[in-house]
Amino acid sequence: MPTQSPADDGGGLELRGRSHELRDLQEQTPVGGILLAALMRRQLRLSLGVTLGFAVILAGQPLVAWAWPSYAAVTVLGIPLPWLLLALLAFPALALLGLFYVRRAEAIDEEFSELLRR
Repeated sequence: MPTQSPADDGGGLELRGRSHELRDLQEQTPVGGILLAALMRRQLRLSLGVTLGFAVILAGQPLVAWAWPSYAAVTVLGIPLPWLLLALLAFPALALLGLFYVRRAEAIDEEFSELLRR
């Protein structure tokens, strides 16, 4: 991880002994712009994928109930099956989706940092 030099005023990271990628990124060269754009594309792709998964989980249940009325009419212990599945399956699925997002986002950031350290 880059460190600040004693002479640094806090506005930037020390460049001595660091990779060309880090220098390109800090000096905002075209190569640094490409590296940053690639990172942002990966983060956007992850975010859109998780958003799509979220939408499928939450919107899929009512759509299935609407498309198959007999499914919506089934009750378990007096509770409509779609509501029961939403309560018992959707929230754990959303928690797993959140966990997946955090782990992938951290992995993407770590890969980017590793690229800069080389």
